[in-house]
Amino acid sequence: MDNLTTIIISLTALVTAIGGLIVAFKKTKKELVESIPKRIKKQTDIDTEIVKRMEQVKEIVGADRVQIYDFHNGIHYANGRSALKVSCSYEVCRVGCKPSQMLLQGIPISCIPQFIKNIINAGEMKTNNLEEIKNTMPSTYELKKSQNVKSFYDIILSNKAGEPIGFLAIQFTKTNMVEFTEAKKNEILRLKFFIEENLEKMVEKKNGGK
Repeated sequence: MDNLTTIIISLTALVTAIGGLIVAFKKTKKELVESIPKRIKKQTDIDTEIVKRMEQVKEIVGADRVQIYDFHNGIHYANGRSALKVSCSYEVCRVGCKPSQMLLQGIPISCIPQFIKNIINAGEMKTNNLEEIKNTMPSTYELKKSQNVKSFYDIILSNKAGEPIGFLAIQFTKTNMVEFTEAKKNEILRLKFFIEENLEKMVEKKNGGK
């Protein structure tokens, strides 16, 4: 009798637990479905504003292309270490300048280590003539050359903790174009801070922050 009672109690607990899991699963699925449209709208609003600001700076400094790159993890290598990468997440181009964003996805950081090291350590990289880095950064040279870049200014993007999360790229199809006036440099910095603030907002929204 005791064994029968124990079995009945166990079965009841099991059924209750399964029922709880089913309810929780349905609730989570419903919340996920409901949150996707809201998340798309919020991100689209931020994306639109970022692109708008990029377009403005493009015109102010006379750039041919302005891009935002994000550092991220890809797959893991066989030994478990992260396959860190960088991708172009935003891009605006002058009319007649070929877009490159779709071709600049998932670039292994190990392919352009010297460039990444330099920009992280210095916080920026200014090159008036692409040929200057042909011997010291051949991979970066070829990557920029494939986009018809002749001179460029890249500046690091950081999170609230001051950690590098990507960089902003200002590109020109002519040499000697990155000696900016104080006013133009300030506009670039304003764009940098705006991007950092809004990329941080996306993380906060994803994590349930306000």
